[in-house]
Amino acid sequence: DDSYSGFVSYSGSWWDIQNGEIDFSVNSVVEGTVDGESGWWNVVNGRVDMGNTVASNAGGWWCIRNGKVDFSYTGVAQNAGGWWRIENGKVNFNFCGIAHNENGYWYLSGGKVDFSKNGTVKVQGKTYRVVNGKIKF
Repeated sequence: DDSYSGFVSYSGSWWDIQNGEIDFSVNSVVEGTVDGESGWWNVVNGRVDMGNTVASNAGGWWCIRNGKVDFSYTGVAQNAGGWWRIENGKVNFNFCGIAHNENGYWYLSGGKVDFSKNGTVKVQGKTYRVVNGKIKF
């Protein structure tokens, strides 16, 4: 159908269809239904990317887990641009402090892990030792 817009499965991948054609220019977080599950999905070059990353659309930057925005996640998530503070699925660019993920506790400034940070930081009255952005207990 030339007027169909939405996601379609083809050759083991999900594709963003606009007016009956794959839109290979889409690089965004797009709302739709994939394999019967509704949500916001990370689309890269027209294909739903089922990986884990941080991606954006006009609404902001989002934590992607298994291709879908994870609105329940709070912690640190990664993309090619760095490691970011996530709160309820969305990047908080104003965050300055300590946050964690499965790899440990990290010092963040401007919402991003500061891998150049070495020495000590004081957060909420406690002093922590930091080596390459990672908190050492």
